[in-house]
Amino acid sequence: MKVRELVQVLQALPDQDATVVIGEGAKPETWLIVSGVAECRIARVSDDHAIVGSEPAVEIV
Repeated sequence: MKVRELVQVLQALPDQDATVVIGEGAKPETWLIVSGVAECRIARVSDDHAIVGSEPAVEIV
């Protein structure tokens, strides 16, 4: 997903005051609360994983 696509999806949500969370992954119904973003550089390993690399990316923190 590109930043533009994420922004469009978020703008379409009816409750613009909702808290943004990310699924923890290992524990069902446990989420991490998003507090910001950070620019980084990645190399894609698969559709779901990346490591440090040269492709620009935005990390949700």
